[in-house]
Amino acid sequence: MRPALTYVLITLAVIAVALFFLPLRLAVGMAGLDGSGFSAKAVSGSVWHGRIEGAQLGPFALGDLDAGLRLFPLLTGRVLMDLERPPIAGDRGLTATVGRAGNSLLVQDVTTMLSVGSQLAPLPASAIDLQAVNIIFAGGRCQSASGQVRMSLDANIPGLDLKQGLLGRAECQDGVLVLPLQSASGMEQLTLKLEGNGFYTARLFLSGSDRAWTLLLPTLGFRKVPSGYAIKVAGQLGQRNGR
Repeated sequence: MRPALTYVLITLAVIAVALFFLPLRLAVGMAGLDGSGFSAKAVSGSVWHGRIEGAQLGPFALGDLDAGLRLFPLLTGRVLMDLERPPIAGDRGLTATVGRAGNSLLVQDVTTMLSVGSQLAPLPASAIDLQAVNIIFAGGRCQSASGQVRMSLDANIPGLDLKQGLLGRAECQDGVLVLPLQSASGMEQLTLKLEGNGFYTARLFLSGSDRAWTLLLPTLGFRKVPSGYAIKVAGQLGQRNGR
């Protein structure tokens, strides 16, 4: 074997070994998670097969995730990392792919249930159910969005049956991610808007004039509007600011 060819093969072998043992922490940065409100208690393993413990995205707990880069997208200049939390009893788990292509932040095929906690309080929201949700942000602006979203509400309001939550599909409007959700009857509507910097607004509208609402809803933060009652909150993800 010629010395030059031997040198090339040895060099390629060294590069391959080095790539194999690159730490997953590097892949987290390459995929754009470091600048998106993502945090974790610990990141271990290689870029191809690693573990993220105590993952958090803004106010949303993601739990312990298996993670790894996809090889072939790297050949086209894209960085895509698969995330997975296997389902167990009482937990539907999580599947998602996140990454970057140029200056675009990619979120693909997200399926999971996120606990809202007090993030949207006093809006009576308890959980967000995501089904095959895809979002692309470029330069902080929403470029495209798709997938089904269901918001579960935790409210005991006379005359309303909100057990099935409010359903809709993700979309982009003027560079903002918008979730226009409504109940099966269409009488209850919630519009959640999220900007690339994490600022959000959410407005829940209840159509009707039930007599019991006159005394109850103002105590929950609702105000009287034409044809019903509405409540609006705004803030930064991870920093609640209801109004």
